[in-house]
Amino acid sequence: MKSERLPADSQSLKSHGVPGRWDRRRRDIALVIWVAFLAACLGTLVVFAVLDPEALNDAWVWPWEVGRKLAYSLGFIFLFLIGLTASALTAFMIRTGPPSGHKRGKGRRPPPEIKEAAAEDPELGLGPEKWQ
Repeated sequence: MKSERLPADSQSLKSHGVPGRWDRRRRDIALVIWVAFLAACLGTLVVFAVLDPEALNDAWVWPWEVGRKLAYSLGFIFLFLIGLTASALTAFMIRTGPPSGHKRGKGRRPPPEIKEAAAEDPELGLGPEKWQ
């Protein structure tokens, strides 16, 4: 096996990247899947610590019974899909948010002008004795 060496100049490092390092999209996908997996593990632990899958058979509408392992598997898959959706939306919103200069006021509209309420509505200037 040949070891591929990168040239020492900085332009080639920018174009080739760091060897063995994932790009941003792969890291984001891995992070989304990992967070969803951990959330599903914790959710499954909490849900099935409270609910017994055998007790759910009595509340089941269809005539077939669901065993413990199938109930645990279906519960984990359901919670994994919910966690996957939530973490993917979070990653999407972080990556597509406003540019970094936006928080310093660049590109924002000016704040609205605040006027005195009594100047716009003369009846507000009346005192309590004139309300009657």
